[in-house]
Amino acid sequence: MDDFFNYFAASTALQDLDLDIDELRDGIVDGSHDCGVDGLWVFVDDRYVSANIERHVTVRAKKIQLVILQAKISPGFQETAFEKLHYHLPLLLDMDRNPKELAESTNAKLLDRTGRFLNVLEALASSFPEISIKVIYATRSVESPHPNVQAKGARLARELAKVASQTKCNVEYLGAAELRELSARGASTVSEMIFMETPMSTSLGEGYVCLVRLDEYYNFITSPNDALRLELFESNVRDYAGRTSVNSAIEETLRSNHREDFWWFNNGVTIVAEEVRIAGKKIVVRDPQIVNGLQTSHEIFNHFQNAGHHNDRSVLVRVMVPPSAGSARDVIIRATNSQTQLPPGALRATEKIQKDIEEALARDRYYYERRANYYKNLGVTLEQVVSMSRLAREYTAFIVGEPHTALKYSESLLLDDSHYYKVFSAENDIDLYGLVLDIHIRIGEFLAQYAEDRPLLGETAENWRYHVAYMSSFTLTRMRRPAQRDILNIRSEHLTDALLGAMVNLLDREYRSALRGNRTQGIDKVARSEDFTIKLRQATIAMRRFKIDR
Repeated sequence: MDDFFNYFAASTALQDLDLDIDELRDGIVDGSHDCGVDGLWVFVDDRYVSANIERHVTVRAKKIQLVILQAKISPGFQETAFEKLHYHLPLLLDMDRNPKELAESTNAKLLDRTGRFLNVLEALASSFPEISIKVIYATRSVESPHPNVQAKGARLARELAKVASQTKCNVEYLGAAELRELSARGASTVSEMIFMETPMSTSLGEGYVCLVRLDEYYNFITSPNDALRLELFESNVRDYAGRTSVNSAIEETLRSNHREDFWWFNNGVTIVAEEVRIAGKKIVVRDPQIVNGLQTSHEIFNHFQNAGHHNDRSVLVRVMVPPSAGSARDVIIRATNSQTQLPPGALRATEKIQKDIEEALARDRYYYERRANYYKNLGVTLEQVVSMSRLAREYTAFIVGEPHTALKYSESLLLDDSHYYKVFSAENDIDLYGLVLDIHIRIGEFLAQYAEDRPLLGETAENWRYHVAYMSSFTLTRMRRPAQRDILNIRSEHLTDALLGAMVNLLDREYRSALRGNRTQGIDKVARSEDFTIKLRQATIAMRRFKIDR
């Protein structure tokens, strides 16, 4: 487990430095007498320094970087990790160190890799390079490091900054969320487009507007193996919609032989990027994401795949570099997509919590469609797909404890800010979402079987499924007010036929009792009443069979 996590943490944290597998492994020094260091890599001008350092020290260098990794499978950040590093690293990175003495308490690989760094420092001193040291502390922690841990990290950084004059040192903490985000993002990519005329820009922020010939734009969105670069559309709020009237009109415009330019009839494409450079007739972008214009991009791709021609026509492209901090990126996505009517929740598709849920549910073999049409285009059947509104309803019933709301609210109300953050919050344990789906599937299967012999009152399972799920939160935890950590101990297998039968029978009695009190209501109104939810909770807790006493 340690070896796997070391490699995963290293490959994820260093992905932008473009190391191959052998170079990653070359820097892993974990083992006996590792002095608390699990990995150590030296770079000169962003190139990894291997055993043969001569090729790195024969030219003038602009920067030298040392990356130190400590990767622990412990569920939290610990002060002792920095205490070990604080004791050993100053000795290992001392120009006047005695290798023979250090060899008694240091493994040979660590001693060699730190020696590489010192040799590079000495050989390139005349170049006056920028020197930086990065310490990466990676764990499976779901919480941020405690202030005491951060204080120890800051103390280590101050000590390592003394290794050479004007050395800069920083400590980076990577918990479960950060590792998941980095892993999902992948390595930084650089792409380029050739534009028709000099792009327009303003002094208000970094952004460019330009015309790109259709074939050049096709080259930009197409991979070397002639496939559409799907990674460019990860931040789009929906996937390709197929043969809609709008897309058919775009296709017809592309195929026409009229002299009018394509961009006259099309809103164009919006790209956000981490960095943009103008180089001659090229616009070079780092980590581009097409946030508006996905349908146009797909139609242009299809056009050239079917031997279409550009006819000297072009598409309007806007490239923006939002600030790295703040919500500017999400604001751009919302603004550039708000002109088109979208289903409720569509503009939330790019939120981090939605991406995390999609990844977590994929491990549980669920297809979570945060972006409309995405799995449909991959050929996944509708029955296998979980929509954002479905997850919101089931979570509302089981975790929030409002089965009446799950039934009563429309899709737009479920995904409105006033309710959305009860369901989709970074504070919620990510494993809850898969559990919610498991529980509702189990209940749905039981109700279908149950109804074959005894028709459900009202003859619709919808009025039963959410309330039985709500009751399950009490009967499975045997607690009156279960917290998330209590519910996480539940498994769908714990819902036996006997337990489900008892809950369904109790729910049936409560429904009939409520209807006797007011025959004009009907079961639909009763099921959507908050008062009924309160009475059902009281009846569930009071039933001795369920043994709810905490």
